[in-house]
Amino acid sequence: MVKAFIDTNVLMDLFLNDRPEKPVAERVFSAAKEGLFQAFITTQSIIDTAYSARKHGMVFKDFKAILQSLRQFVKILAIDEIDLLWAIGNPTGDFEDDAQYGSAYNGVCDFFITRDSALFKLNSPFCPMTVISPSDFVAEMERD
Repeated sequence: MVKAFIDTNVLMDLFLNDRPEKPVAERVFSAAKEGLFQAFITTQSIIDTAYSARKHGMVFKDFKAILQSLRQFVKILAIDEIDLLWAIGNPTGDFEDDAQYGSAYNGVCDFFITRDSALFKLNSPFCPMTVISPSDFVAEMERD
């Protein structure tokens, strides 16, 4: 089964109603729920999303309900020392993104789903993980 890491920006799109990318994020998570791929997020993504959701006025009880639903079909990865060492190497210049990427890579993911175009430069024939936009990933899952 395909394993895909979902970046914080896509998770935030799911939780925050004012995000124009929300429908695509909903499609990504629906595909995971349907078992079309195995989805992964990190604890850091959850923490960052909780903070943003609260700042946008989301009641924590509602946040927890959505998170509990996601836990049924999304695996949660930690960011560990190896991931932080990868991030210190500064491949993209964004420490948080690099730590997330390291966690996804070490979690043996096939795809890294993000809207952050700076991460697309990490695509390489030498790396088994493909960085892809949410809409392109959904199109690929629907095509297969």
